[in-house]
Amino acid sequence: MDQECRRFEPRYFFNNEKIPFRTWNNQTWYTIAEAKVPFHKDVFQKVIERWTKEVHLIIPPVEYAEIINDVEFEINDTDHNESLSIKPVRTILRRLIPKRKDKDEELEELIEYYENVHESRVVYSPIIKSLQEPAEVNIPFYYPKVSCFSYVYAEYKRIYNTDMADYNGLDDNDDQSWLYIEIIPLSSSNILYNSDKMKYAYTQLFKKLFKWCYNTSIGYQKRVHHDLLVPKDLYMLTYKYLKEKYAKELVGNWTEKTDPAKFVFEDIAIASWLISLWKLERQEKCQTRLQSFVDLGCGNGLLTFLLTSEGHEGRGIDVRKRRIWDVFQNKGSKLIVETLQPNIATYSDVDWIIGNHADELVPWIPIIASRSSNNTKFIVIPCCFYALSGSKYTFEKQIISGGKYKAYQEYIHEIIDKCGFIVEYDWLRIPSTKNVAMVGRKRKSNNQDQIDELLHGIGSAIMLRLDLC
Repeated sequence: MDQECRRFEPRYFFNNEKIPFRTWNNQTWYTIAEAKVPFHKDVFQKVIERWTKEVHLIIPPVEYAEIINDVEFEINDTDHNESLSIKPVRTILRRLIPKRKDKDEELEELIEYYENVHESRVVYSPIIKSLQEPAEVNIPFYYPKVSCFSYVYAEYKRIYNTDMADYNGLDDNDDQSWLYIEIIPLSSSNILYNSDKMKYAYTQLFKKLFKWCYNTSIGYQKRVHHDLLVPKDLYMLTYKYLKEKYAKELVGNWTEKTDPAKFVFEDIAIASWLISLWKLERQEKCQTRLQSFVDLGCGNGLLTFLLTSEGHEGRGIDVRKRRIWDVFQNKGSKLIVETLQPNIATYSDVDWIIGNHADELVPWIPIIASRSSNNTKFIVIPCCFYALSGSKYTFEKQIISGGKYKAYQEYIHEIIDKCGFIVEYDWLRIPSTKNVAMVGRKRKSNNQDQIDELLHGIGSAIMLRLDLC
């Protein structure tokens, strides 16, 4: 595929007075975007199918879509007679559920799929139940202010009159495939309602549709994969619960100098993932007792607070107290100031050891877990690069092929492996590029010789500061 085909070169028609239109299925449709595309129709169909199932990827304010019904039809040759109304090959009725349920309305939507030899079309129609005027007030803010909109994949190029006002047929000399966005406006006098906002929405949708289709056509694989250890639905449900329960009060009463918009929601996300992981563990083992933990290098103590508030017995340890600790301690959280000597530290009284961006302690946590008990598990989320010696990790004798963060994960992976754990990974849904969780909950061996080899030459009295970067 040559470089020319890879470029996205869209053409937009955002002038209300000169938007090309055509009649299709006895209705007037306005073309607002078109682009030449280097992929086949089946790729377009595959991407649209995913967009239908995972609407939150396309419309972020929507949490999920509830499918009310999904019906496929057999189409006879007579159904393609141009003099008749064209019938869909499939219809889906779904309900869009917004994230902010107390502010935004749900919306039912009809999706219709149309197919013929040279064209694939998907039509989205909001089901407007209210009769308020103007009509656009009946459609939630997150949805286009239209009667219908459509994505069209066509194996031909359309041509227009010179003034762009009228659709003028097909270009038989063009053998390239094309992608279009068409709409039926709420009002013919104001085709692009709230022009600037809608213009931005349509350009982003069109760009995303092209990108997804192109990446699918070349077999693109994501570099990271979320939800490897915790199903997305379970995580999202837990995150929604914790966010609604804690976020507003935490942000409003944040006493640290750090940005609550980052730290509060990031730790709520990590707590949601951990609580979900632990729930699955209890189900697998048929136990009801909530897991216990120690959070080493707990920093502001928020993660410890969230986990203990949800019933998990545990404590957070750090080298110094934070101002917000008083708030959390008054609500029952156990936060302790302590300087740790990791080469002799053990925590046999807890199920899990947590190292959330725990800096110098991250490479030590697998060792501490292996020495604590045969049942002690751990999770580390590496951030800054430190070696077992407590000094900055220098990547000596290591080939860096995927960036330093990936190389540091390989270093931690080697330590975990030598401690006898099977290493598991997950990429957390947090607002940070350092979002890799490395988990040790299953053991293959307990090789003390390999651990001694790791510690050789480091010294017998290592004092590490447990502080967050």
